[in-house]
Amino acid sequence: MAQEGTTTPRKRVALTREAIVEAAFRLCSPDGGGVLTFSRLGKELGADPTAVYRHFRDKDDLILAMTDVMIEESVALATVESYGPGQWRESLTAVSRALRAVYLERPALAVLAASRTTASPAETTSVERIIGVLHHAGLPVVAAAECYRMLLDLTLAMIQCTASFQVLDPEAQAKDDAAWAVKYGMLPEDRFPLLHHSAPRLTELFRDDTQVFELVLGTFLDGVALKIARAKGDGGSGVVG
Repeated sequence: MAQEGTTTPRKRVALTREAIVEAAFRLCSPDGGGVLTFSRLGKELGADPTAVYRHFRDKDDLILAMTDVMIEESVALATVESYGPGQWRESLTAVSRALRAVYLERPALAVLAASRTTASPAETTSVERIIGVLHHAGLPVVAAAECYRMLLDLTLAMIQCTASFQVLDPEAQAKDDAAWAVKYGMLPEDRFPLLHHSAPRLTELFRDDTQVFELVLGTFLDGVALKIARAKGDGGSGVVG
């Protein structure tokens, strides 16, 4: 028991990289306000914000660590179901969908992380696996690597676009919605016959990024299928057994 006139020392909070990353994820979630600063992070952890710098050089270092966690989560999600030889399309679809699902759980972080590269074991292992899927499907190694890069950029670009819209305030979102539903819908048919005819569908797609994502992904994979067919027809698949 503390003697009269003395104060009980404040208990220090033991911080770890894992605890900091978990707290940062909470702040980046919609429920956490979607804003990540070291000041808010310190309050979330019950510690002095400067204590975070003992584990992360700066905010960018923290974001890269969080990106790596999301990559690990997406890899785990994509491999819940296994796909056999010949199921390259199902495998790549699972990878792309998993990445999108994990990132869009934290749209504020997705805006910052979608364009980053960590070169971590999880990321490099995933890259090797995806190239391997395409190579065994019938593409030469370099062509498989090119398709991997296209798939990744396509997926991350669409993630960033959706996430950027999700973090807008509701008033800004409503303005964009109205632009499609009202302004485009009221364009005169004599001047804009094609837009007039397709405006309802464009409005529908504006409100459903998931449907647009699936359309784009499917079209891309159709192109990959054509490249595979051509590679096999040319006898230049270079597939290893």
